Amino acid sequence: MLDSLWEVRQALPIYLLVTTLGLALSCCFTLICPHVCKLIPALTTYGKAADQLEENSLVARISVPKKWFKHFYALGLLTLCLCLHCIYSTIHNPNYIQLVTIKLLSTLTRSYSVPPITSSTALLALLLITFHVGRRLYETLFVSVYSDSRMNIFHYVVGIIHYTILPISIICETQGISSRVEYFRISIEDITYTQWAGAVLFWICNWKQHQLAEQIANTRKGPRGLIRNYAYGICFGGWFNLVSCPHFLFEICIYLSLFLVIPTSYVYRFIILFVCVNQTFAALITHSWYHKTFPKYPKNRKALIPYIL
Repeated sequence: MLDSLWEVRQALPIYLLVTTLGLALSCCFTLICPHVCKLIPALTTYGKAADQLEENSLVARISVPKKWFKHFYALGLLTLCLCLHCIYSTIHNPNYIQLVTIKLLSTLTRSYSVPPITSSTALLALLLITFHVGRRLYETLFVSVYSDSRMNIFHYVVGIIHYTILPISIICETQGISSRVEYFRISIEDITYTQWAGAVLFWICNWKQHQLAEQIANTRKGPRGLIRNYAYGICFGGWFNLVSCPHFLFEICIYLSLFLVIPTSYVYRFIILFVCVNQTFAALITHSWYHKTFPKYPKNRKALIPYIL
């Protein structure tokens, strides 16, 4: 992985690497010396952790409601549908993808004589991502309870780009989509046992993260499911007894399990790097906020990884 970083020449890896590095440096600044420059913490925090920032700051005036998270998943589903449509159409017509599209896709990743992802693997990965993104859209619409908390334009734009390039990162390295083939083949026999194991683990992590989303939402709901308040509280039970942000932990696990399905993908490795850095720092910042806000917050809880971090 580290050796591959020196080979970056194309659009998606460069974008992901620059964004990840910028995010890591900004979050380190936020955690170590947040009062030196208030602009950086404002750009690296959102939701509950951003409520303590000055309301009259420039960043506050260019922020958007946190409930706009649903835009990430709506646009992501649209992109996924387009990618699945490309695979479906190529099955019936191997020349469906135009040459100009192939050339455009080739600029997004490094050049290959043969793209590393088979068509069967790409279809499985895209279906799994569709399930994940669809679940997250459902949760933002019908499960999560959002207060008046906000996120800045930086987070909003990065989120929009992330869920757009996630399926594209697979398509741009798929045989028959990013290159011409005489016969476009989709077969369940092409999927290995390791890939199926990754798919099962992917589903389990999604299911667990959904349970955590319901648990967080229930802290603001009454016995009949009616919204009781919009105040932030402390969650107890299960994974919350071990870490402050288990939903961030399972987000990382979701992306790692998908890597078992597409282990030959090059761009996806940079997506994993971005997600791990993003979720880790988000957990550390949120964990710090809990300790500052609640004096009696459990001291034995870690931020992200039980007993470690």
